[in-house]
Formats: sequence, C-alpha cells, structure tokens
Amino acid sequence: MKTKKHSLLTTALAMCLLGALPVSSFAKLSSKQKSLRLITSMVVSVSTTKEAREAGLKEEDIRKDITTRLEQTGVKTIPEYMYGPPRLQIRIKAYKIPHQEMFVDNIDVLLKQEVTLARNPEEKITAVTWELSWLSNSSPQRFVKHIKSNIKILIDAFIADYLAANPPAKRAADANDIAAVLPAVTGKQTKPTVKPTTAEYKYVASKNSKVFHKPDCRWVKRILVKNLVGYNGREEAIEAGKRPCKLCKP
Repeated sequence: MKTKKHSLLTTALAMCLLGALPVSSFAKLSSKQKSLRLITSMVVSVSTTKEAREAGLKEEDIRKDITTRLEQTGVKTIPEYMYGPPRLQIRIKAYKIPHQEMFVDNIDVLLKQEVTLARNPEEKITAVTWELSWLSNSSPQRFVKHIKSNIKILIDAFIADYLAANPPAKRAADANDIAAVLPAVTGKQTKPTVKPTTAEYKYVASKNSKVFHKPDCRWVKRILVKNLVGYNGREEAIEAGKRPCKLCKP
C-alpha cells in the first residue's frame, strides 16, 4: 500500500511538472527556454553524496544515461576537461535518516553558461540560466531506481525546453562543425580535418578556451572561425595563458 501510494505521488508530481512546461506552438518562449537557443554542445557532470554512492548509486552510469539521451536529441556532449561550452550539472544530495529505513534526497539540474552583463557587455560571467529541482524520499531498497526515475523526469523537462527553443525542423547546421559547412561551399570535401585558417599555425585555440591544440585535433573543428587564434610555438601559447589539450597532446 505504501509503495503504491508513493508511486501515485511520483506520477502526480511528474504530470504537474511536465504539464507546466510551456509549449512553443501555443505560447511564447520563457526566459529559461530562450537561454537554450542555439546551444549545440555541452559538458555533463554528475555529483552525489558519499551516502548515495555507498547505497549503490554510480555517478558514471547516470552521466552515460544522460549523455545518451541528449545526443539522441541532437545535443553533442564533450569531455569534462574541455572549457568554454555550457555545462549541465546534476547534483544529487541524499542522506539516510538515522534510526529509520528511509533516504531523503534532493536532485538539482543546472545549466551553467557564459553570459554578458546588460550594463557592461564586455564583462563575461558564468551563470545558471536553467534549473529544476526535485525533493523526495524512498526506502533503501528502492533508492537507486527511485533516483534514476526522478532524474529521467528532470532531464525530460530540460529536453522539452531545449526542443521548444530549438525545433528539429528549424535547426541550422552547427557553425562550429566545419565538416557540415564546407561541403556546401566546395562541393567536394566531405570531412576536412583542418580549417583553412589553421594551416599557417603550429597550434591553435579558441579565444574563449584555456586549451590549445594541434591544427588537426578533432576539437578544433568546433571552434568558430571568429574565435580562432593561432600560435607558432608551445611557449607562445602557454604565455598566452593556454594549456595543452589532453586529447591531441600538442
């Protein structure tokens, strides 16, 4: 009876949460939805409490589930050590109540990205532009399944807002994906490994990143041409405040 009541409560909360989401075809986009426009890639990070891990919750499993669902939606996910792109953070705080067979948990889903101040457009800061939280409880026996179920509801809400702001039929080619842009211009090349503007440099980086790469690194094609900077030596890049990419190891 207790399990059934808990299930009904969870379903009711999920319906209220998802039912409250704005639908782009019937209403204007909310400020949260607008903040998701034109995002094509992001880092996904998951953190939990020690008690949650001891109860069997694995951060990497949750991260893989979320990245798979995002990529099915059309959002690219990149390694955590990369700087610059938006970061989707999933924070799970769970604690076992002493002398009771019960876990109390709080799940936060936050999207952080670089924004500019309206009063000073030249000033860039990192801010939370989208967030949703879930507070609930469960028995130790159901804890892991319960957490994963609630995370799915929260990520569904995020994806719903993302799709409202970026309808699949209207999505333009990613300007950072040079492989998608150049064939339309040249009619020949289908998968260039180096941007034309990188050929003259030994190392390249983005103005918005602290990492520098070899010109043929696969992360280079995600850099907008307007943000591209080049260096003739490692020392020059390091002096500019950049550090070597862990993938191409320049």
